[in-house]
Amino acid sequence: VERMQPTLNLILDKLSKDTDVIIEHLSPIAEHDPLAKGLLEIYKELPESHRDKIILSLNRHDFMYATPDSTSKEAYLHGQFKLVEYNFIASSLGPLAEGVYHYHRTLLNNLNVDTSQFNHKVNTIKGYSEGLRAGYELYNIKYKCCRKCVLVLVDDDDRPFNYFDQQLILNALETAGVPTRRYTAQYIVDTGRVVDGRYYLDDREVAVFYFRTMYDPSQFKSPDFWRTRRDMEFSAAVTVPCVRHQIVNMKLFQMLLSQREFLENYTSSPKVTEDVLRLFCDTFPLNLDEGGDRNAQLGIDNHDKYVLKPQREGGGHNLWDEEMKEKLLSLAGDPARAQFILMRKITPPVLKNKFVRRGVMSEELDTVSEFGFYSVYCTADDVIQNQVVGPLIRTKGATENEGGVAVGISAIDSPFFV
Repeated sequence: VERMQPTLNLILDKLSKDTDVIIEHLSPIAEHDPLAKGLLEIYKELPESHRDKIILSLNRHDFMYATPDSTSKEAYLHGQFKLVEYNFIASSLGPLAEGVYHYHRTLLNNLNVDTSQFNHKVNTIKGYSEGLRAGYELYNIKYKCCRKCVLVLVDDDDRPFNYFDQQLILNALETAGVPTRRYTAQYIVDTGRVVDGRYYLDDREVAVFYFRTMYDPSQFKSPDFWRTRRDMEFSAAVTVPCVRHQIVNMKLFQMLLSQREFLENYTSSPKVTEDVLRLFCDTFPLNLDEGGDRNAQLGIDNHDKYVLKPQREGGGHNLWDEEMKEKLLSLAGDPARAQFILMRKITPPVLKNKFVRRGVMSEELDTVSEFGFYSVYCTADDVIQNQVVGPLIRTKGATENEGGVAVGISAIDSPFFV
């Protein structure tokens, strides 16, 4: 599944340029979803020349290992990795996961455990910083300027651990001679300006915008935020991600790509189509039609086997079990139901494990894990980078639905192959 990440990047990039398809499928959802509406309005305005912009994506694709019987001792022998979601902005924890990986390896060495299988390639800090540096240098080649920077956009209330996670990447950039800035979106709304197509903030020209916010409607606090997002996209600066990529990150397109006839338009061969199809779970639309009614009833009758997902990346948005059932019942006959998709739950193997939180070890618990793969995708006429730079494993209690590290539900883990 790790080897499939560059293929997924190519597919998503190709889909993002299919303007008619994007507009056709996203327009009905945009009538009810403010994030889809705002991004689609920008997308429709993009000039043809936007296709020639430098494209840089620092993303993470998340998977779970689906098994027929999650409690079987041989569950790992009879499963298949299934895609949970793509993340183009909510793709944090890479640098912290790299630190945890090396910490776990040191612990095992101290315990005289053979770590020869503990050799997975983990270079997320180096990979992400080199990706941002590539965008910065490509911008400099195209637009000569003296005082430029890579700028990270964050929320006003960004969590402290996010700061350290991001700063490890920025430290690597500064060491390589790339000036960096870290500002809130509000500060950029208040002070940013575009002059002759270039974006300026304080005393610097922005070469690269690295978004760690603006992926949820609540983060667009006024129309000025949408105006600023548009200005950034229409400027010469590299936006990470671009609006095109942010749109295809929506669950709608994850669902469409799980359909063979749709996926075939964006793959290079029948074999690639088959390989990619195996990554998807059963996913169903909830349009206000006969098929959507049937799918909604499927979720209502089997609310313990499905999850209801809106067009969002990141955690905390999905509806499960009775909450999902009540939501589907409330949306009967409502066109707004189309902004959700219904996805079959993934049943990963259950393993015994312990958590260490604030220096205290828990009792032994039943746990499950989610796997993510960080990758860098960069194009400027041709594909310059398309590679996996490291994994993320988050382990949580087997009865938990959501998997957020920030809220203490799950913990960063490491891969150990035996």
